[in-house]
Amino acid sequence: MTPAYDPKTLLMLACLLTGVIGIMLLLLGRASTPRIPGVRCWATGSLLMALSGMLIVLRGVGPQWLTYTVENTAAMLAYTLYWIGSARYFGRQPQLKGWVVLFLVAWIGQVYFTHVEESVRGRYLSLTGYVFAASLMHTIVFAQELRCGRGAWRQRGLGLPFTGFWVAFSTLVFGARWLHAIFQPQDGQGLLDVSWLQALYLGTFAFGLVIVNIGFLLLMSECIRSRFEDLAMTDTLTGVRSRRAVVGAASDLLQRSRRSGKPYSVLSLDLDHFKAINDQFGHQCGDRVLEAFCRHMEDAMRQADVLGRVGGEEFIVLLPATTVAQAGELAERLLLAARTSEPGLPDITVSIGFTEWRPDDPSIEALLSRADRALYAAKAAGRNRAMPG
Repeated sequence: MTPAYDPKTLLMLACLLTGVIGIMLLLLGRASTPRIPGVRCWATGSLLMALSGMLIVLRGVGPQWLTYTVENTAAMLAYTLYWIGSARYFGRQPQLKGWVVLFLVAWIGQVYFTHVEESVRGRYLSLTGYVFAASLMHTIVFAQELRCGRGAWRQRGLGLPFTGFWVAFSTLVFGARWLHAIFQPQDGQGLLDVSWLQALYLGTFAFGLVIVNIGFLLLMSECIRSRFEDLAMTDTLTGVRSRRAVVGAASDLLQRSRRSGKPYSVLSLDLDHFKAINDQFGHQCGDRVLEAFCRHMEDAMRQADVLGRVGGEEFIVLLPATTVAQAGELAERLLLAARTSEPGLPDITVSIGFTEWRPDDPSIEALLSRADRALYAAKAAGRNRAMPG
């Protein structure tokens, strides 16, 4: 049975799509600040695969050194770069010394079986064997990340399991093709030969290649989205939680306390006479004061406590599993920490209002408003003190 398909057309379409994705990865990678690790490797690998496919199409027209040797070298480099790119994306550093030796052995093999002793089987054993090994290492990177992250990928998105699945799929295709070359004769099994088995290999290879590259785009888009979310959830000056983030965390704690009945307290903080500091010393000095203040607060807080900036010099501290008496003790520590001297900066004090969650609180706004009223009472009483609400 002869399949009704044109292998050259299939290869050209797959490689065209791969090349376009490679260009997109390259442009998005250059536009991302800071750079996303591994994206350059993915992009370069995709462009090499596009080149490889176009050179295969030229077989029978172009010279063998170009359409076989250069093409096979590009494919071997591409799958190596895919593996290295994914490892770097996930913060891993692949060990490449042994792979340089393996690459050279496979490269010499495919050159020998092209120019010295013509052998389709020899080329498949050297080329496909190497690509299978590189793809297997690529699969292991995703398997390790899925295992280490456990269920965390569900919050990050589908990029990790989606791409990992199709990387594993491509690895199985290469493994099957390599084993076929070992145990079966390869007459009539050239890459562009029209047979049902070759159609199966070529079709699954082309499909897997394109889908894996789509997975790289998905991983990159999730990383960019995560960075924007982190930016929205972090105060850029002080590095503590932003208003949106700390209010969201406060709401989550409120719901948790309603379910468990455990105590939960909130501190509302405001630097005393901060406008005077800006007027007398300048806004740059004021920014440094805020940065130093947050460092001192975090040093004095417990690990589970959450600090967030809700205004210019206004802050909130969330205290999970904390009674109002315990919140008062922490507030006293924070008053002392705020008065810590910092070389080159004016001395500051802070006023604090604190309160505990109550079962009849209708919303997080009611809890925060009560803490704010306690803060105003502390300021009215002379500042540099903590008052319950």
